[in-house]
Amino acid sequence: MLWAVCAAAAMLSPMPAFAHAKLLSTSPTAGAQVDVPPKALTLRFDEEVQLAVLKLSTGGTDIPVPFDRGAQAAPEVTVALPDLAPGTYRVQWSALTADDGHVVKGTFSFVVAAAAH
Repeated sequence: MLWAVCAAAAMLSPMPAFAHAKLLSTSPTAGAQVDVPPKALTLRFDEEVQLAVLKLSTGGTDIPVPFDRGAQAAPEVTVALPDLAPGTYRVQWSALTADDGHVVKGTFSFVVAAAAH
């Protein structure tokens, strides 16, 4: 009987959450077509993260995007972008969650439209 009481107490005890950070939104928005090339890229998460990898590419060519790998963890990460020509851009990112160090990653694309003549 004592084991049943202990088992029930263990099930009712608060358990730590083991969920990973989730990307809530991006700017530019994933799948967006923008008329003006963005000057920055923003990733918004549901918890604090530290950006580990950020790759930007177009047409199979990588575009260097420097960022501070030692920046303090935050729920929003913004990096400056170089001047972008019209085209389709692929963003690949990886981040470490601040609370448990788990790696979360993803990809998305956006399009910079050609200027109308």
